[in-house]
Amino acid sequence: MRQRNSYSRIIQDPESWEPLSKGKKIQLFHHCVEKGITTFLIDHTRAKTYTHGLGTAFSESGLSRDQVQLAAAIDADPGGQDIPGQVEHILELLDTDYLDLLLLTFNAPANELLSNIQKLRARGKIVEIGVLEKRPGEKKAFLEEFPASATLSSVRLTPAAVKSLTLAEAASEGVTQMIIPESEDWENEHEELKKAATKYNLRPKELLFAWLLQHKAQFHAVIKGNSEAGIDSAHKAFHTSLIDEDFKKLPERL
Repeated sequence: MRQRNSYSRIIQDPESWEPLSKGKKIQLFHHCVEKGITTFLIDHTRAKTYTHGLGTAFSESGLSRDQVQLAAAIDADPGGQDIPGQVEHILELLDTDYLDLLLLTFNAPANELLSNIQKLRARGKIVEIGVLEKRPGEKKAFLEEFPASATLSSVRLTPAAVKSLTLAEAASEGVTQMIIPESEDWENEHEELKKAATKYNLRPKELLFAWLLQHKAQFHAVIKGNSEAGIDSAHKAFHTSLIDEDFKKLPERL
């Protein structure tokens, strides 16, 4: 098993890979790993349409289980009793023995959740646990008492949201902040953003992604899509360093 907290800065959500052939899925797994994207997120809170095809493709890809980190997000029922069943279902879909990270909503009391989590850990089914947030930093106080290794939240990258993210704090020590940047499709119409992106030979969306990944919070950003081009775009943005002046002034320009 991998070392704790060794998730890639870019995380792939493979939901949109489902309609693809097994060969194409295998190709995308390899392309992700070649670009340093080694963490894959199964978001069972949003889509429950995953099939065994994803696990079959990974099993036949030739990649070692130690090369990747598999994470899953689930909704726990009010008593947390369904957690083991959901985890077993996801493990079966992924054709794997364990999850590196299990992310949970908190509809159940923390002590009841921990009881089920400890059982899964004892059986070697999960390595780490995390929490789902509506916005970054929402459960900061809760995390001071709960043994979470990661958080996952979603943000619609509007100009106002980018400005508000300037207030986001660095994650607590040992806690990885994962974020799903949802696009609003306004980027290509924003003249200041286009101008700034041109300076770095990026597209407007890529510039926003670069800004997000350069944030002091050290966000790990989740990408979607089923093409090598999308993976390459995220990789390019991640490896583009914005000078401090541009990083600081981008929210104002928006």
